[in-house]
Amino acid sequence: MRKIKIFLTLLAVIAMAFIGSAYFWAGEGQAKKPVLEKWKVGFDSIRPEESFAFLEFIAADELEGRDTASKGQTIARKYIKSLYKVWGIKPAGDQRGKERSFEQRIDVVKKIFGPDMRIDVTTASANFSFFMGKDFSGNMGADVPGVIDAPAVFAGYGLSAPDLGYDDFVGIDVRNKVVVISTGKPGGSRKDSPFNKPENLARFAGRRTPAENCARLLAKKGAAALLLVDESFGRVANAGGYLRDARIRSDSNRVTFLKLSTVDRMVPFFWVSPSVANQIFSASGENFLVEKDKIDSSLKPNSFGIKGVQVKINLDIQRTNTVSANLLGKIEGVDPVLREEYVVIGAHLDHIGMNKQGYVFNGADDNGSGSVGVMQIAKAFALNPEKPSRTILFAHWTGEEKGLLGSSHFVHFPTVPFKNIVACINLDMICTNTPLKNLKRGLDEYEITLEELGKYEDNPETLLAAITSLLSPDMKAHYQQLSRDYLDLQPVPLCSDPMPGNSDHWPFSRKKIPSVFFIAMGEGYAHQPLDTVEKINPQKMSEIVKLAYLMAFKIADTRERPAWLSK
Repeated sequence: MRKIKIFLTLLAVIAMAFIGSAYFWAGEGQAKKPVLEKWKVGFDSIRPEESFAFLEFIAADELEGRDTASKGQTIARKYIKSLYKVWGIKPAGDQRGKERSFEQRIDVVKKIFGPDMRIDVTTASANFSFFMGKDFSGNMGADVPGVIDAPAVFAGYGLSAPDLGYDDFVGIDVRNKVVVISTGKPGGSRKDSPFNKPENLARFAGRRTPAENCARLLAKKGAAALLLVDESFGRVANAGGYLRDARIRSDSNRVTFLKLSTVDRMVPFFWVSPSVANQIFSASGENFLVEKDKIDSSLKPNSFGIKGVQVKINLDIQRTNTVSANLLGKIEGVDPVLREEYVVIGAHLDHIGMNKQGYVFNGADDNGSGSVGVMQIAKAFALNPEKPSRTILFAHWTGEEKGLLGSSHFVHFPTVPFKNIVACINLDMICTNTPLKNLKRGLDEYEITLEELGKYEDNPETLLAAITSLLSPDMKAHYQQLSRDYLDLQPVPLCSDPMPGNSDHWPFSRKKIPSVFFIAMGEGYAHQPLDTVEKINPQKMSEIVKLAYLMAFKIADTRERPAWLSK
């Protein structure tokens, strides 16, 4: 009898240890709650094996990397559209007579930059020629063939921040000029620079967004072109931040979205090597680095016209008219009033295509994963017997890799009343494991400390970056509560103002729509042929998709809109 009691006691200890372990892995030592009955059918339909199966098609070699305005991307849209019809998702694209389409068609120009695409720097004594690819790169704003021939001006870092007592454009005339600026920000990493104060970091962070903002500002000021001096050009990293000469390069399409280019104007802008800047500055007896250092040391503008030099940009561009499209579907809300409002769940469907050597850039993580996530959420809402109060809009954007073009086009030319959009959930690269160290990169841009980050378990299979605006705290509250109650996820709140302009949440955030950007920040293979479906973590991906589903449902059923706090 005593042996039996000992045996039963051991069994009880083992059972308690097992239960305790299960509780621990469920999150912070607590068992997860069952999801609400009204969410359950849709929630349970989101399964990792389905994530993998859908992604096998979206990221297949036969789709040739889903480049914008390509046959492969068209096939991907048709595949998703066919499933949406089967599931009962309603179209939310263009109105065609009495019928709606699933597509928001966009007139596109494909551009090929020819061998005579060059920059000539002419001085009193010499002429220097620089060529596309070797000495400079670029795409946006350079839309039509022709010649730009103009004097040059130096405008520091191309920043206008009067609220910080700094404006590179005060005292200089940029109209009909080629404007030369440096990448980066005044003072570099100096801690006493106002540009490095925590509340300002995100505003000037990154490379692409400040460049595009400067190109927009110069278009309003009547400038001819913008040259951004990239000191790492040809050495370390290109404008997208990827290693040069250490990766296979895509031959993706260069495109212009015609209607968008009329309302979101930018001057032609190019990333140029230091050798281009050196020739421009030396003509007037100046030195680019010396002039830039004056700004960094004084934290004051140092803008001036560059005398004795003429910059000629030969735009050798061949144009082909074609079309692309955003794919848009919806599940209508049931509340007679709130059904006219929308929660947007979006992801970009495009990737960067393939190259002439036949390498396919499959884009499984970037962003087949987000595209499949939107599909699974659409199916979940369709299957769920109870529908939300507000309408859910499912969006598959085109042209994200070209500069957030598809989502920007929608924001400027919406297919639903834009004032009725209450929130945007953006899924981009959601299927990789995330070491905690990855979340520490660029941490200064966000309102979180290393101490706070240290409270998260370093479990790559549960960590997730949840990028949110400081001005929409309700979004953070929603994903934190939902993941804590129902999911094995650790969404780390990376909050900033403004949000970073690195994915399709940004056009919505610019218009003060509360938004969240879910991104794994994992050890993926961004913009490489190695980004294939075999490398994903479908279990983690499905958990992130479930979080987005729950968040959309909760926002759609909460009578008050998520707040956007005024500054």
